[in-house]
Amino acid sequence: MGYVVKDIEAAMQHWTRALRVGPFYYVKRAPIHELSYRGAPSDVRASIALSYSGNMQIALIQQRNEAPSSFLDFVNAGRFGLHYVGFFSSNFDRDLRRAREAGLDVLQTGIIGSPDGDFAILGPDDPVRTRPALIAINDTNLDVFRMVEKEAQRWDGSGPIRQFEISKTWKALA
Repeated sequence: MGYVVKDIEAAMQHWTRALRVGPFYYVKRAPIHELSYRGAPSDVRASIALSYSGNMQIALIQQRNEAPSSFLDFVNAGRFGLHYVGFFSSNFDRDLRRAREAGLDVLQTGIIGSPDGDFAILGPDDPVRTRPALIAINDTNLDVFRMVEKEAQRWDGSGPIRQFEISKTWKALA
């Protein structure tokens, strides 16, 4: 579940204090590469925080610039909150092709972290709707996601926000 937030620090505080979800692994400058929005390159800068509630991944996203993106369209439409419901894929290219064949628009694609960390945000092209997203799952990011999930399962409320250098971690795991 990917939530676009106005203030990621305040959002992490809310999720950890009021909802008891945490800890959040926070990356002030997410390693997003080769982002394409509506078929054109875009230099999105965003902060991301990851945690789990049970076995559901929670991603908080704050875009830090005005580069074109589905996140910015969502905000400009007056929305904050649930932006996408993500689906992990062990065969990203096949599943992206199937999404296109099913009539879904591919609004945004990119790579996060590792070279095979593909993701796509799918449409319809309506900025106020929560959208499906496709996220490549591979040995590299699976190790990161499992570590975050394990920490959330045993979290005792201490250290609710943890700085996390995903790019360094993924490079170390690659």
